[in-house]
Amino acid sequence: MFDDLTRRDLFRIGALAGAAAAGLGTIEIVNQAVEPGPRFTPGKTTGAVTRVPSMCQMCTTACGIIANVREGRLLTIEGNPEDPNSRGSICAKGVAGPSVLYDPYRLLYPLKRVGRRGEGRWRRISWEEAYDEIADRLRAIRESGHPEEFALQQGRNRSKDIVRRFLNAYGTPSHFTHRALCSLNRRAAILTTIGESDWDLGDFENSRYILNFGCNWAEAHQGHIPVATRMMRAREHNNAKIVTLESRLSNTAALSDEWFCVKPGTDGLIALAMSNVICAEGLWDKEWFDTWCNYPADKYAEHVRSYTPERAEAESGMPATAIRRIAREFAAAAPRCTTICNRGSHAHRNGFYNDRAITVLNALVGNMGKAGGWCWHPNAEWDDKQFPEPGPIPPKPTVRSVIADAKDWPLANAWQGREMKVGEIVYLWIKERRQRVSALMTYNCDQAWAWPEANLVRDVLADEELIPFHFCMDVMYSETAHLADIVLPWTTYLERWDIDARPPQGLVDYVGLRQPVVRPLGETKDLREVFPELARRIGGGMERYFPWQTPEEYFEEYFRAVPGGLSHMRAHGAWQDPRKRPHYLPYERRLSDEELAGSEIDEPTGVIYKGTDPKTGERQAIGILINGIARRGFTTPSRKVEVSSTFIAVKGEQADKRIDPLPIYDPIPSHSRPFAADELIMISFKWNVHNAHRTGQSKWLQEIVHSNPAWLNTATAAQLGLSEGDWIEVTSFRPHDPHVPHGDGSELGSLRTRVHLTEGVHPSVIAISHNSGRSHGGPIATNGRDQARIPAYGPASHDAKEQPWWAGALSVPQNDIMPIYPDPVSGQQAYHDTIVRIRKL
Repeated sequence: MFDDLTRRDLFRIGALAGAAAAGLGTIEIVNQAVEPGPRFTPGKTTGAVTRVPSMCQMCTTACGIIANVREGRLLTIEGNPEDPNSRGSICAKGVAGPSVLYDPYRLLYPLKRVGRRGEGRWRRISWEEAYDEIADRLRAIRESGHPEEFALQQGRNRSKDIVRRFLNAYGTPSHFTHRALCSLNRRAAILTTIGESDWDLGDFENSRYILNFGCNWAEAHQGHIPVATRMMRAREHNNAKIVTLESRLSNTAALSDEWFCVKPGTDGLIALAMSNVICAEGLWDKEWFDTWCNYPADKYAEHVRSYTPERAEAESGMPATAIRRIAREFAAAAPRCTTICNRGSHAHRNGFYNDRAITVLNALVGNMGKAGGWCWHPNAEWDDKQFPEPGPIPPKPTVRSVIADAKDWPLANAWQGREMKVGEIVYLWIKERRQRVSALMTYNCDQAWAWPEANLVRDVLADEELIPFHFCMDVMYSETAHLADIVLPWTTYLERWDIDARPPQGLVDYVGLRQPVVRPLGETKDLREVFPELARRIGGGMERYFPWQTPEEYFEEYFRAVPGGLSHMRAHGAWQDPRKRPHYLPYERRLSDEELAGSEIDEPTGVIYKGTDPKTGERQAIGILINGIARRGFTTPSRKVEVSSTFIAVKGEQADKRIDPLPIYDPIPSHSRPFAADELIMISFKWNVHNAHRTGQSKWLQEIVHSNPAWLNTATAAQLGLSEGDWIEVTSFRPHDPHVPHGDGSELGSLRTRVHLTEGVHPSVIAISHNSGRSHGGPIATNGRDQARIPAYGPASHDAKEQPWWAGALSVPQNDIMPIYPDPVSGQQAYHDTIVRIRKL
């Protein structure tokens, strides 16, 4: 294949070689060699250092950063003290940014498949050729009258504006994300309870007591550094106590004052048992609860009476005496106490109810919206009223899509403007031909490796009848790119533009700018260049929604509300309106005479209505009468904290599924039966230096953590005759649950790994990190499995001269044996409920 190319030519080709040794096919470049194209000079540099503010994207926290650049080359990255969320701190992932930017196995040029899909044979093409083929394909689908047959799948997207604009201009609603694999249950629980936000923000820095239900904020939380630094300041300045309930001894558990190793999926039962204690012993803020909740305190006390600490101990393993003590301590610290929860509590089959119980626990002690308490902010990102997206804005699609609707789950899209698509089910739907996909774009999402039942995903992507055309855009070659027809080289976050912000941990929203700190390497491009060009070539009116010529022109308009505009943002990286104050007690705000003009009061409930909702046609609630005073209230239908939610009960009835209006404990069916000696619950976790597929190609981070053995409790190992480092076979099973797809308890698959024995995991659990197990992406990402020897930017890179010293280290793909397991209520993937059997090899 390479007879006409010299070895020196091969080192100049801007693409990857593949993993023949692993039996996965070889990535071959079958046409011309190219000249190396670095935009920097390796080795020692001279001259002044330029400091460029921007925003990290090595994980979802999007911390502000300062890039130190000399002569066009990025030297180091540090935190930006002007970012109000991260306040100058960054983590190891952020520091490692240069290792991704200058990864020798990056994609730098467009590639087109030759031969069969998945065979791994490619030729380099021009952007003109790539644009023409993609635009021709998409134009034909759009003109066929079925625009929904073009689907876009994305991973963590920090360019939501341009993605939404392109899809709406095209007219397709077939857009699916990772939401159900990440935070759907938690968001649904919060929206159900308080209405105005789907993201809680404990006021940790001002708190005195933090009760953590399975949130690994020190390593892998969406608020990571902003949360972790505030936790530590609370401990230092307030002598705050941190109590963690988690099935594994994470770094977060290790940083806590107390850690309770609980059985997976029992967080909600523990929260209800604590509520039992608080009610029974009169430790509640009964006046606040009766004033601001839609369910009487005495009736809620009756509801939680059966959830005794002894019952919780029997199922969770947390001692009843500890449950009582922690409940009393938590209530005594009110209102300067709060909870935090994440995937440890909600990524379960019963996760919606778990997080409902945890949320209402806060209402019992009256800490909601108070300094040091359980808080929130209506803007999970920047204020889109203050910073409206530049026009013209395309209308939303009118056609329907199975992918977008997710009608099998009553709470998946229950709230207007809150898209909660059940992404883990989409490839099964495509296989079952419930959704026709004529063209698929995958963007920043290696679903062929990172999705549940990844082997099913790979089978569907390889099938040219199910998906006739697939183009992929990403920074690195991957399992998903390997199954594409065209691969587009994407800029790293250090080479592109974005408007960005994250939930404001200081309770005051802000806006940030991601800007290029160096020129893009090779021929990499961003969506902000690609989508406008595709829109112009597809035509049919799409082009009118992309009138600007450059990203800078677009962002000049976007940041017009900032004093100094884009120039200020480029110089500082972030801006916060000095007139805004922390979002405390929003429900107590009095309505003005202007707001009340023309309103009417519903006498039985005290809800104040004015006008109608333009989307639903129903009366528009604007507030509630509390003790004769018109206040804003919460934004639920009752304008109160909805301890009991008629809304979700009705949604359940409409979908022929029962959703209890009150927080309950719903035992996980497959966990409730007696286990055999070799059966365990498999849970998943993230290392502090990795985040999904975005960090695998970082040599600096992969060197720190490059393997994922199975954690096993020492007592459990003794019963099974296992010692440290022994090889085992782990076989997984689909759940016994008629409410989930293929819930027949059948065997799914097996993997082989080594065991790591520790006291830091529950005896009924086997814990495996899903940050490893790559088969494509170069030797750094795959521990040498992918024998790529073709560096993307020329032979000068020392990183390309040899395999990493950890080549061959154990690395297993957990997601291959993780079943598709949506929570029947919302569609959240149950990551921590899979039953497995282990066998010593």
